[in-house]
Amino acid sequence: MSIDTIIGLVSLAVAVLVFVITELENKKATQEQTRVQNVRATLTDFSNLRHYYQSDMAQLATKPEDEQYLVIRDYLRDLERFTVGCNMDAYDLGVVNNMSGGTLVNHYRKYFRKFIENARRNVALTSAVKPEALYSEFEQMMKKLFELRGETFIPVEMIPEDERVLERFLDMPVSSPDRIFEIFGKLDGAVEKKGDGKQRYLYVPGTRKDRCLLLAHADTFFDTAYGYAPMEHEVIRGEGRYYGNSDLCSMGADDRCGCAMLWLLRKSGHSLLILDGEEHGQVGANFLKDSDPELMDEINAHSFMLQLDRRNSSDYRVYDLPVTDEFRKYVEAETGYALAEGKGRTDIIPLCRDTCAVNLSVGYYNEHTPQEYVTIDEWKHTLELVRKMLAKELKQYRTKAPEV
Repeated sequence: MSIDTIIGLVSLAVAVLVFVITELENKKATQEQTRVQNVRATLTDFSNLRHYYQSDMAQLATKPEDEQYLVIRDYLRDLERFTVGCNMDAYDLGVVNNMSGGTLVNHYRKYFRKFIENARRNVALTSAVKPEALYSEFEQMMKKLFELRGETFIPVEMIPEDERVLERFLDMPVSSPDRIFEIFGKLDGAVEKKGDGKQRYLYVPGTRKDRCLLLAHADTFFDTAYGYAPMEHEVIRGEGRYYGNSDLCSMGADDRCGCAMLWLLRKSGHSLLILDGEEHGQVGANFLKDSDPELMDEINAHSFMLQLDRRNSSDYRVYDLPVTDEFRKYVEAETGYALAEGKGRTDIIPLCRDTCAVNLSVGYYNEHTPQEYVTIDEWKHTLELVRKMLAKELKQYRTKAPEV
């Protein structure tokens, strides 16, 4: 190798080395410049955020614990937007941690978790977005902050889809059934009819030849049509139950529990019937019976009628309906539930003419009172029993022939 070649190779190596060093220095300078920009942006934006809500935060100590979340709800929404910037590395989390002095971590434990739960709960029932995909950026930022502080991070509990739907229905206004009818009215084939007042029903025909008719009522005891002022409530989850926080009204588990089940069974191939006015004389059911003989014939041609509107965990009622012993044995064999004696009235009574009908427990208690609650596992148990029952081939159960 000639001396000229060696000199050329050395020169090339030196040039490459200089280039690499320059690029590294430029990259380091760019990174430092970005870091400084992020620190400045954090100092400005996070300070502004804290300053804007300073008075609200100062009020927290003067508010009852169940109202504190409401006070800072707007702050949480703005903080959510700041969170996205943190996860995109537009802000410096170390600066956020120092500026908050642990406040954000404490607020996550006390408020942010509830904010995330509510946000996931409020996803549209028809949405294809998975709840775990919502507000994951909030939890991503909080996980990093917990790590910076050397603390254990516990993510928000993921609520199963069935329970999330139940929450949504329990969270709907008890003063009116309109929201329930609106949701079911969007299903393919849904037919809604209205008369005067609570004369109202909505029918969605099933697609199976051996279809069952599933029933629930959308009105609650505290409906404004029954003389009550409009009232609001919040659904709370704890100790395996759902219960409301209002001292004035229930959360309408009677019969939003049944409505939630019908929604979850809407793709089963069985027919759905949502009724109004059950709480004051089965108004909607009687309206259907008296005004629509064709639909009466159709629903009485189903395999049987299954109403999901009973208190307790494991009983059923057939009232004074002319159901056969064969049908009772079928219900007991499929559910393991026991016959509940006693009088009472509900929607299957005016509707049951030619086909047998039953009303099953759905896990609510203390209905028509502010102390109402739902035992989640009991509600889920009935739902699973019904799913398994309706997945099988169904026999048609006709009522007893009238005595002569």
